[in-house]
Amino acid sequence: MKGKRIHVANLRARQTKPIKYKITFEMRGYYPIGPTMLETGDVFGLHRRHRVVGEPVYIMVYPKVLPLPKYDFASERPIGEVRLQNRLFEDVTRTAGVRQYQIGDPFNRIHWRATARTGELHSRIFEPTSLAGATILVDFHTAGYHSRGEPHRSELAVTTAVSIAYAISVLNQQLGLASNGRDAADRIREEALEKKSGKEFETRDAARSGYGLLEDSDRIRPVTVDTRRGIDQFQKIREALARLELSDALNFAQLVLEMAARMPRDATLIAILPRVPVDTAVALGTLRRQGFAITAILIGLDDSERIEAHGRLLAETVRDIRYVNTEAELMNLGGNTAAPGPAAYAFDVPLA
Repeated sequence: MKGKRIHVANLRARQTKPIKYKITFEMRGYYPIGPTMLETGDVFGLHRRHRVVGEPVYIMVYPKVLPLPKYDFASERPIGEVRLQNRLFEDVTRTAGVRQYQIGDPFNRIHWRATARTGELHSRIFEPTSLAGATILVDFHTAGYHSRGEPHRSELAVTTAVSIAYAISVLNQQLGLASNGRDAADRIREEALEKKSGKEFETRDAARSGYGLLEDSDRIRPVTVDTRRGIDQFQKIREALARLELSDALNFAQLVLEMAARMPRDATLIAILPRVPVDTAVALGTLRRQGFAITAILIGLDDSERIEAHGRLLAETVRDIRYVNTEAELMNLGGNTAAPGPAAYAFDVPLA
């Protein structure tokens, strides 16, 4: 902040005094501006009263979005065209073969060359593929973010999530988000602001606590944006990530259990993880066995942590594993799927 936020003035009736200061937001978040706290008293300071006036204004600062110029969306990407195990959709641009005509086949499927050559009606069959999009799962449990790496590590996780979301939205694919973090807006004491408007307090600390933000949250529901197509999907996800804060309510395995029935199977699951405990690996392995395509992006792991996480994920058949330790690595996300550490491991397996 630049400028004086605290002024002492002797105001006569109907007199006003403007207070100007400049605020620069250095990181994403959800910030309250105001309300104004007034302190009045006698000349000797024996009788002081504090009153909070006005309504606060909340400023949302969006997370940084980085371009992914080296990410090859046409081949070994964790989103896009993935072969489905069930024939839920068919891509009419990809002919898989020809078979004899069956009653009910639409005329636009008739293969006229095969029909003319054989003298019998034949129909084309298509590959069961679809532009699937992705559901992004962000692990924002406090246990995964040590204080010595904060806030850089959590901010890198959010930047990774919003950058991938933007890249998916550009392709006009379905997009969704789920996280076990908490929404900063849930911490706002809206009822207290309504009930205590204009109330006087004996001390300055009492006035501040009555109109501040909650430090704790008992919310146990995940922050979600349902997976679907739409021009406003990216904006919803960007706003959710802007307000996202660390929480200890749900771990990642509980988040997966909560969201499993709500996530479409034709969308790739992109899990952004600061660590991979056993229950997290098992949860992703369970989704993999249920038919989901899984990509794991590990944030801020050292060499030993990479080897341990890599082994646990491979044991659960999760093989598309990527690493992001810096913003430069994020912008080269398509090229860092190889070795988990100094050991000569290299698993570069495209989704199939």
